[in-house]
Amino acid sequence: MPVDQQEVAEVYARTAQTTVISKPMLLVRLYDRLALELELADAYIGASDPAKANSSLQHAQKIVHVLRSSLDPDGFEGGQTLLRLYNTLVELLVEANLHKDAETVARCREIVAPLRDAWTEAVAREMQVNDVSGSLDVG
Repeated sequence: MPVDQQEVAEVYARTAQTTVISKPMLLVRLYDRLALELELADAYIGASDPAKANSSLQHAQKIVHVLRSSLDPDGFEGGQTLLRLYNTLVELLVEANLHKDAETVARCREIVAPLRDAWTEAVAREMQVNDVSGSLDVG
């Protein structure tokens, strides 16, 4: 059965859109998980469970390392500032883990929350724009 060119074009367009959207969505998911790990670490510190607090704080550090390694600090205005924030966040996470300090975890959460909110909003806006432009009949 021959493949219709229109079908191929539609599949390609859907795949391209999904690929473009998936990278920003991954970023949002990383921030979501980072926020969860900080919340868990705070709860474990409060419950005097240092092993679980350690696990959550180490996972949070790994997430920040992934975020930092995927950042092109010279690729956009504010990139260097974001890099410094990531570096500060790693230092605070190490400190929080060494001392099992809920106040330091709270400082980390204060840094992460607005970043998470901003990326979530930006990706939602971009998806809405893509949905609108994808639904326009240009033919």
